[in-house]
Amino acid sequence: MNIRNRRGNKGRGNGATLGKTGVFATVLTFATVLTTCWGGARTASAAEPNVDKDWRPIAVVASAGYDAVWGAAERVAKELKFAEAVEAARAIYGDVQGVDREKPFGVVVATNGSEVVPFAFLPVANVEKLEFVGASDLKEKIETTPEGTFFGDDPRFRLLEKDGWLFVCEAGKEAVLPTTDPTAWLGDEKAGVLTFQADLTALPEELLEAGFAALRQKAAEAAPTDDEAALEQFDATLEYYSAIFDSLERAAWTLNVDAATGDLLCDCSAVCKDGSPLAETFAGTQNAETRWGAIAETPNAVFAAVQAGKRSALDREFLAKQQAIAFDNFKTALEIGLDSDEERALAEEVLAVLERFAKSANADGTFDVASAFACDASGACFSTAVASVDGNELTVAARKIFEKLKKDEPEIAEQIAKFVKFDAETVEGFAVSKLDVPFAELGADLPESLAAYWSDKTFAVRWGTCADAVLAVVGLDSTAVDAEFARIAAASKSKTPAPKRVAFAVAPLGRWALAALDGADELTASARKALERVAEADDARFEVEYSVDGNQIAARYVVKSGVFRLIGDVARIAFAAKLGSGGDGEDVDYLFEDGEDVDYLFEEE
Repeated sequence: MNIRNRRGNKGRGNGATLGKTGVFATVLTFATVLTTCWGGARTASAAEPNVDKDWRPIAVVASAGYDAVWGAAERVAKELKFAEAVEAARAIYGDVQGVDREKPFGVVVATNGSEVVPFAFLPVANVEKLEFVGASDLKEKIETTPEGTFFGDDPRFRLLEKDGWLFVCEAGKEAVLPTTDPTAWLGDEKAGVLTFQADLTALPEELLEAGFAALRQKAAEAAPTDDEAALEQFDATLEYYSAIFDSLERAAWTLNVDAATGDLLCDCSAVCKDGSPLAETFAGTQNAETRWGAIAETPNAVFAAVQAGKRSALDREFLAKQQAIAFDNFKTALEIGLDSDEERALAEEVLAVLERFAKSANADGTFDVASAFACDASGACFSTAVASVDGNELTVAARKIFEKLKKDEPEIAEQIAKFVKFDAETVEGFAVSKLDVPFAELGADLPESLAAYWSDKTFAVRWGTCADAVLAVVGLDSTAVDAEFARIAAASKSKTPAPKRVAFAVAPLGRWALAALDGADELTASARKALERVAEADDARFEVEYSVDGNQIAARYVVKSGVFRLIGDVARIAFAAKLGSGGDGEDVDYLFEDGEDVDYLFEEE
């Protein structure tokens, strides 16, 4: 489906918004929004639903139940140490009568092949028994007639009670309502605290085109019409993502909170069509191997990520277009910005080297990229690596720039020459160049409070190139950077399965920050206490784990409960500091000692 070039009738729609509080109002409002988005997308022959055709769900948004939502909120709030706030909110809004609190509720957008109709369902036996905050105002808007119970005017909703469920749908569209338990429409997946499922194969082609017509109009309004290069890039991007969207068959995500651990879990999955560009991408990464497994195992990592595989033809085409547009823009900028023919010639020569390097990264579609950021008390260290690319010419380009600098600015070049060594050594097949700039050489006096840590630090860079890879390591200690470069380079001689897991941790960053700022006058007592808490928070992590199986990709995103606990502790420290010292930053330890009068502010019932 090409969003920019396909043609279709623009959908029309209308709706009314109900700004009331409570579950029932939320369901009605959601149904209204869906009607606004989809209600006008009709084919010429579709006046009323055809009851002879089966209805299929296009999208389902649901929750496991009223108590499940409150339970998840309370579990997270407990870790945040703000459970009282959620408990107070539940005391006000949580007393709902007439609702089965353990059954799911949600909104379904369904089709019979000729039109799209939304409906909502709520597990309630009788609408008259439904009681919650704001219900009296809502009930005044509900009209009971011999034809049935209705709500609203344009569109007008029908309320139907059936087998312990309250259904809400647009009047005249009752044929969409399921004849069985509506939870069957949730599919095989059990509903979580919040669940979304979409089956794009169920959407009629004509209605899909109508939706794209509206999207094309919005995209056209955002297009940069006064810049030819930007418009070309915009078109390429639009075509690329429309092709990706057209590759999808189904998508789903489920949000849950683990009752035992307090971890926030988000499970996502997508299934693509056979032979689609996305299927080609999945196949290219399914059994990928990497040279950079050592980066994925970087000690004291704040994060470490590896991506490897083979790009699809669509990805390679898009990347080639982006590269061509970018280098054309660079060349135009050189023509405008450089007056000297000599400078322009050098710049164009260097640009040609970089262009060849960029093209080599897309030559056969194979990619193997990794990066990591790590911290320990001795310093921070960032590593990045790329294969399969011809990296040798990067050093050639750097040399040419430096030679030009020596000719035009000999004094500056002489200063730089003290710190730079091209092709200083060979490490595991990499020709390594070095940059070492001691902080003491920068000319600025360090504050005495920071000198103990920073005075002996060096901004150290190691970049190594070979015929099929580039590896760079940057840090604050030359010896540590050399060791890290050697470790990664040695491991790069053999390939290992590319990891399908990424994590982000804050504790290493906190430990380094404490060491780097030790003695700093600007570091208040409360800030130090907060950093100490961060440094101890080994359980404060964000993790992503994914797998590819045929045409399906599944990923789990996990926010560990330690993240919420850390946020709660830091907020508590900040509040206690302000309460105890008026914001002056004096020592606030006594506020956390047992038996103090302020303890009641933080105690849970």
